[in-house]
Parts: sequence; C-alpha cells; structure tokens
Amino acid sequence: MQFANTKKENINISKPPLRIITLSGTESVTRNMTLYECGEDIIAVDCGVGFPDSEMFGVDVVIPDMTYLYENAHRVRGLFITHGHEDHIGSIPFLLRELNIPIYANKLVQGFITEKLKDKFFKDIFDKTKFVLISPETEELTVGCFKLSAFRVNHSVPSSMAFVIKTPQGTVLHMADYKIDWTPVLDKPIDLGTIAKLGDSGVLCLLSDCLGATTEGFSKTERSMDNTFSDLFEQGEGRQVLITTISSNISRMYQIIDSAIKHNRKVVLSGRSIHQSVSVAKQLGYLPFDESVYVNESNLSDFSQKDLVYIIAGCYGQQGSSLDRLSRGEHENITLEDNAMVVFSADPNPPGVAEAVERMMDNLTLAGAEVIYSKIQENLHVSGHGTRGDLITVAAIAKPKYFIPIGGTVTKMRAYRNLVGSLGVQKSQVFELLEGESVVLEDGKAKKGAKLELKPVFVDGYSVGDVGPVVMKDRGQLSTDG
Repeated sequence: MQFANTKKENINISKPPLRIITLSGTESVTRNMTLYECGEDIIAVDCGVGFPDSEMFGVDVVIPDMTYLYENAHRVRGLFITHGHEDHIGSIPFLLRELNIPIYANKLVQGFITEKLKDKFFKDIFDKTKFVLISPETEELTVGCFKLSAFRVNHSVPSSMAFVIKTPQGTVLHMADYKIDWTPVLDKPIDLGTIAKLGDSGVLCLLSDCLGATTEGFSKTERSMDNTFSDLFEQGEGRQVLITTISSNISRMYQIIDSAIKHNRKVVLSGRSIHQSVSVAKQLGYLPFDESVYVNESNLSDFSQKDLVYIIAGCYGQQGSSLDRLSRGEHENITLEDNAMVVFSADPNPPGVAEAVERMMDNLTLAGAEVIYSKIQENLHVSGHGTRGDLITVAAIAKPKYFIPIGGTVTKMRAYRNLVGSLGVQKSQVFELLEGESVVLEDGKAKKGAKLELKPVFVDGYSVGDVGPVVMKDRGQLSTDG
C-alpha cells in the first residue's frame, strides 16, 4: 500500500525543480537550518546554535556551516524563523555578519533577536537588520518563486509557527519543533484544521519534527506544570527557592510567577538572558503581572528569602551564567543559603551539556543546597516535542507524498520513517537526510540531490572558525596535563 496524496493541482512540471537542503539539525538535534532552492531563489528556515560536547575544549557554541549561502549571496532572499529557541535563532548574528537579508518572524521572535543583536559586538549588524512580520494572522508573502504563510503550532515557547511554502513544484509544510497541546498556557491549540485543508488540497512534502518518534503516546500538556510548581512551593515553604529554566520558555516563567504570587512570594529575575526574554514578553503582554511582583537583585536585603523565588539563568550549566556563579560562591548579589532548594525545570537531556550540568549540581550540593532535578523527581519538565501520537496525527491529516524528518538524530529519523510506515508510507517516500544532503523535487517525483561538503564551525567567544581540531586537541591535552 502506498500512502500518498496524488492530487496534481499544485504540481507544475514547466517550472524549475525544488531543492531542499538540510544544512544542519538532522544529526545532533540542535543547529537547525534548512534551505529551499528554486531557480535563482534561495530561502532559509531557522538558523540555530548547538552546544559543544565535552571534547570541544574552548568552544562556546557550534553553528551551521553557511558557506553555501555566502557563496550564493546574490540569490538568498530571506531567513524565516519558526520560533525563538536558541537552536533556531542563535546563529543569526553570525549569518548577518556576512549577509544583509531580511528576517521573517513574528513579534516575539523579533524581540528575542533584537535583544541578541543589541550586544555591543553586534551593534553594527543591529543597525541594518530588516525584519518582516509573518504570523498566522498575516497574509501570504511572495518571496522570489516562493509563497509563504504561517500557521499555529504548540511548543515550549509561545507563538511557535510552522510554514506553508508554496513552490512551482508543489506545496511543502515545514513543521519544525511542535506538539499537539489542547490546553497550552499562553497559546491557542495547534491549527490542525489548516493542516487538514492543506492535506485535502495536496501536500508534496512534509518536513516534520522527529525528536519524539521513539516515545509512545501523546505528549503532555504544558498546563500540567501548574501542579508541579504549586507542589514545589509547598515543598520549599520557609526556605530559599531558586528555579532555573531556559530563558525563552515564557510559558514556564508565567507558571512560576503565577504560582509564586499564590504562595505569597515575590520574584527575582537573575541572569541577562532571563531579563532580556522577560522584558520582551512583558512588552508583548505575555506576562501581565503587576511590577510590584518583581524584586531587583540590588534590593534583596529588604526581604526575607522565604518570601522570594529566584528565576535564574544557567539550566544547562553555562559557564559564567548566574547559576554557575552562584554555585561557585561568586555571585555578586545572591548568597546561597544552607538547605536552599534549587530546581532544574528544563529538558534533562539536551545534547552536549550533561557534564556541565552535573558539575554545577555538584557545586550546588557541596554549597549546602538541595538540588531537585528530573532523575530524582518526576514532572519537572514537559517536552515541547510531539511524541508518536502527535507525529502520526499530523502525518495522517497532512497526507504528503514525501516526508523529510528534521530536528532529531539518525536514530530518531529512522524511528519516524518506521512510524509513518504504519500508515502505508513506503520507505522510498521518506528521506533521511544527513547534514548537507538534499532532495530534488520535480514533476511530482523526488530523488536525492547533490551533497554539500560541510565542516563544523566553532565559536570561541565572538570569534568564528578560529578553533579547529588541532587547537581543541592541544587544549584537551593541557586540561589533563595541567
């Protein structure tokens, strides 16, 4: 049996072929970036960073190899962003150093990117950056030979989107990180109706999140975290309480603040990334709390610690983060009390950070804190990625002719292929693309295209490409030799 939508309305064989290149993000979860190429036009979707592994000494982040875009700068029409997580927007400043192209994003993502570009090292880029608004409420945009519109999906950051990309060869759905959540905290549920209508009209290809393809059932709702925070505040009654989460998880911060108010605690924001994200979220109405809820770090002496909760940056063990400095007794404003409760409310298994997080937890424990994390207590985090039930639901109603799993690993891609196989999809309809590989779609048919020769690009501070394998090996040797 072949599961496919064979409608011909969106297929035009007289036009140039469509080439889809997974530049990054199919092997290591992070550094998400996909290119669409048609004739003389190229657009990119997402531009994220990845964390270095433990052997990448002196490397702060890893970014996609964007050489192909630089070499074809005259053909690049724009960058489209699905949502505001670092693994989807973190490499934008480095891209804009080389290419002056418009960024298509919603208001929340524009705010996150703007805060990032305000850094003194990117000031020259900020002054010339052009944003174009795209959201589920805006009309279809024409960019070169592409026509693009957005629709609503659920994820762990509000206002996450997927894109409908209409090309001369057919309609493509680009659905990066998503889940089905019927009770989201700050959003409406995913727009399955739009996906179904597109499926009925004919979808040539679906690029889908595959990270949850090995987990059975449907994903948990973000709303389930309400009870978690209520229980945590009761558990921490009379104690200093600190909660760390990723700075872009505005929904999670809303829940923490809301629960803090109900338990008569005021909120202390600690860490530049937390302040930046909260500032943007306040301006756009995502955090509609009175300013009296917040306490500045400089005024901590006016309050008892049992009457405060800290939302603190550094959940992935980032060196120099607010929580890192606190764990080493070097924070300029906050002192960790004995028997303080430090809660990690973030993805417990992000790639490349396990050792850094473990080291931070050790330091916090030695300092006298009780560290609460996912391995010892359940329900501290809800994934923003759909599991098998979510993924197969979207596949079934989109009814694409071809599939490209993205945002995962080789194992996750294979699990996704097997999952949609239960719908009758043939192996030949699913393209498991490694980074740099491509698919060419023409006349309703798909085949593997040419592969780009890529190399990892390392960032040390604000310097790109200065840290090669030899340098890392030398640094690694120094770390063991002393």
